[in-house]
Amino acid sequence: MAFFKLSAPVRLYQYPFDYHSHLGGILPVRGHDGLSLVGWLHRKKPADVEDGEFRLFDQALQFMQQSNPFALLAAKKDVAAYERAECAAENIYIAGVLITQHFRPGEGVDELPVTDARLYAVCQQLIKDARAKGGEAWQWTLGLMRYFNDKIYSSNKYTPFDDAYKTRSSMVDRIHAVPKDGEEDYVAWIDATLEFLYQQGIRHIQIPAGRDDIPTLDARMGVFNARPVVQYRALVHTPAAYVSEKAFSDDLAKIKSLLTHDSLSWTIGLDVLGVENRVADYGTLFKFLQENRQDFSDLLAKKKSNSLIVHIHNGEGASASEDHRSLIGYYMAYGERSPESGFYGALSSYIAQCARTASERRGTSAARAGSMLGHLFDELFSNNSLTYRGCRLRRFDINSEHSRALAAYNGKRSVMALAETLDSPAVAAGNKTYYAVLTGDESPYAFRLGHAYYYRNYTAAKFPAVAFDTNLGSNAITGAGGLFATGESYRINKGFRHLEGYIDTDVLAAASTAVAYMSSDSLTEDQIGLFVATSQKQGDMQSVLADTDVQKDIRKQLKVVLGDSLKVKIHLDLYYTFFANLVTNIVGDSVQQATRYQALTRVFALFCNWRSYLLGADGQGVEHSDIQDEFLRMVILLTYNLLPTGKEHLLEDTMDQLQKLLLLIAAVYWQSTVAQTAGVTTPMKRSIESLEGFKSPGSVLTIRRGKAQGS
Repeated sequence: MAFFKLSAPVRLYQYPFDYHSHLGGILPVRGHDGLSLVGWLHRKKPADVEDGEFRLFDQALQFMQQSNPFALLAAKKDVAAYERAECAAENIYIAGVLITQHFRPGEGVDELPVTDARLYAVCQQLIKDARAKGGEAWQWTLGLMRYFNDKIYSSNKYTPFDDAYKTRSSMVDRIHAVPKDGEEDYVAWIDATLEFLYQQGIRHIQIPAGRDDIPTLDARMGVFNARPVVQYRALVHTPAAYVSEKAFSDDLAKIKSLLTHDSLSWTIGLDVLGVENRVADYGTLFKFLQENRQDFSDLLAKKKSNSLIVHIHNGEGASASEDHRSLIGYYMAYGERSPESGFYGALSSYIAQCARTASERRGTSAARAGSMLGHLFDELFSNNSLTYRGCRLRRFDINSEHSRALAAYNGKRSVMALAETLDSPAVAAGNKTYYAVLTGDESPYAFRLGHAYYYRNYTAAKFPAVAFDTNLGSNAITGAGGLFATGESYRINKGFRHLEGYIDTDVLAAASTAVAYMSSDSLTEDQIGLFVATSQKQGDMQSVLADTDVQKDIRKQLKVVLGDSLKVKIHLDLYYTFFANLVTNIVGDSVQQATRYQALTRVFALFCNWRSYLLGADGQGVEHSDIQDEFLRMVILLTYNLLPTGKEHLLEDTMDQLQKLLLLIAAVYWQSTVAQTAGVTTPMKRSIESLEGFKSPGSVLTIRRGKAQGS
């Protein structure tokens, strides 16, 4: 073990790919030069940002009046089942209670039930009045709307990301349905989304979207793809894989009609959405793909793609279950199905009490002093609790032990169900498995798993034609994936979430184990023997790796682990050059056999994990991620694991080479599965100014970024 430091600042390259981001989750709530939900809503009044904030919150109030999740829940036969968006809806309700308590105290409006549309209609009027009045009333209202817009339209510790996707999609549907301007606004939303991706540096992307969105999205992608160096593609998603065999089959048939439509040339595959607490009907999916294999093979001649992409969400990073939900939903399930007025009176008082406590905490905490409502959700859902008629209310908490246990259980269950189905005999195919039929030489399909946070090494070894896309950032930022055992652990690891500050080495180890395990334990006996022998050869590392016999043996192993998806026959010389450069940089002038062996095996394991370097942000706006940060996060993770025991210097060139290798892998995979890549990747105006730490369990790294010199 040793303390290590980066030798010099490292310039960061632009990662121009996004292999997994949902159309509805890409735009941030605000900021980014108007390319946001707020910016979209006030684009006709570009100087009036407050108008966008007002319109966004008003949409939340309309949501509660027109499609209130709690009204849907109350009408269900089984109220113990989580209702999608109930946590986001409760956020809107809490905001409504606070508004009425502030402007109309003592009148009882704040004690109306969550399903009573009058509460939200009163709030709409109070906000309009405050806006007209201006001054302190409007500033208070504006601060509240900003706080709650974040909580309603993006995920957080206490609100599942699926809830935020629901509030967004509902809003877009309402706006699109407006007779006069709806279509124009809808197209503007898609254009703002694509432009945001472009400004992020993304030039190649596969965006899952619903069937209704595909025609317009495909058409707008055609406009954007006319720009130099842009390749945007769409996937049709289906949420029906968890309902019934017939419903799923019917939905797949509708998806086929879209995929085979002559006008949709940029729509190149399908996306099976994930549900955190259920397993998809993989048998129905694979049967559909097998039955339509020839039709889709013929289709590729007309498509802007070398393959039909089959993207499967598998092993999500959060959980939602019967007892892991909103306060009100929990009480409806385990207290009273239709809570009487006393319940809402008690809840209103509880909200007021927590707001006062949060305000007092802000007075003693510099960390959140700038936020009018900072600490409020912690007070509501963590620091305090409400018990009514013997039922203690519980709220979804993504960091809780229960949440992490559910996520792991359901994620692992889903991955193994997929593996079992891939390994089962295909219908009317003799003894061939679905994996053999659907990934063979004549298959038109390219399979990629989204998330796949569990059992990834097993899946890659057993089904090498299956790739992954990785979004370390959204899992870390939303608290999912089991990386953080407590809220305090979440807070201290700001360096991993925001790439500025501290990163626990245990967090890096856990993330690496899940997505890119680099120990020599993962290698075969033959591979270990090869690298033991190579580490014992005389001479410096550069000359050892230049030896003809050594090159032949290592290149043979690289061909095995990289395979056809990375066009290894064409690019083998380049891959070996990267391998040799990375090993040589890491070893330096060391003659220690242990150091050489560790460098050889870890760099080789780096290549074994190539499927994990296809990055996606998942939903930048909903999940607070950024593809360039995803890239840097992966670079840091791999760099830490590459360092042999005892090495004190992390060379700038090592990180530079590593970035270039990850970019090469992403580009070649795109070329193999979709089309020729466009353009040249260039350095960004950012750098890593310093990276240092002690390499051991229970230790820490620190990272500091800054402007790159000469940019």
